[in-house]
Amino acid sequence: MGAMWTMGLSKLWFEEPDTVRLVTVGAFDMKLMTEVNAVAEELRVHHPAIYLVSDMRQSSGLTPEVRKAIGESPDANPFAGMVIFGASFAVRTMANMMTRAAALLGRQGTKPFAMVDTEEEAKAWVAAQRDAARVKQAS
Repeated sequence: MGAMWTMGLSKLWFEEPDTVRLVTVGAFDMKLMTEVNAVAEELRVHHPAIYLVSDMRQSSGLTPEVRKAIGESPDANPFAGMVIFGASFAVRTMANMMTRAAALLGRQGTKPFAMVDTEEEAKAWVAAQRDAARVKQAS
């Protein structure tokens, strides 16, 4: 683990070769989203495709402003893909509702996104996305 950024109570760090790790504590609000995206943009200078692994075990969920921003522009983030793990039932339900609403409104994102139960599953998901991207580049 290299540099670590502290954003309020939440923590963010980069893991080679291409993963940004976030531990969200409390609400995921616009300030946190803006700060995470800014760090990711900096990292993309040397790592063009980066993935977000978000630990939501200590999160109380996404604020209405974040839900609105994601709903309006689901791909407006610097990540090649995002996976969250450890989210509460309420957070998982809200994410599912947002995904369905976006599909109905024709605003589905094109970037891969997943919700899984464990950190190991999240890491496996990123590995699978990385492999799929390599195969796609090779063809």
